Amino acid sequence: MYIAALTTVMLAQAALIVTLTNRSMTAAISGLRGELRGEIGELRGDVGAQIARLDGKVEAFRGEVEGRFAALDQRLIVMDKRIDNLDRDVAALVKKAMD
Repeated sequence: MYIAALTTVMLAQAALIVTLTNRSMTAAISGLRGELRGEIGELRGDVGAQIARLDGKVEAFRGEVEGRFAALDQRLIVMDKRIDNLDRDVAALVKKAMD
C-alpha cells in the first residue's frame, strides 16, 4: 500500500512539474512573440520611412532629368532654326554664284 501511495505521489509530482514547465514555456514563447511583433513593427516603420525617402529622391531626380531634357529640347530647337537659316543662306549663295 505504501508503494502505491508513493507511486501516486510521484506521478502527481511529475504531472505537476510537466504542467508548470508547459505553462512556463508558453509564457516565455508568448513574451518572445510579443517582442518579435514589436521588432517587426519597428522594422516596417524604418523600411517604410526609407522607401518614402528614396521615393522623394527619385522624384527629385526625375524632375531634374525632365528639366534637363526640356533645356536640351530648347537648344535643339534653336540649332534646328540655325541650320534652316544656314541652309537658306547657302542656297542663296549657290544661286548667286551660279547666276
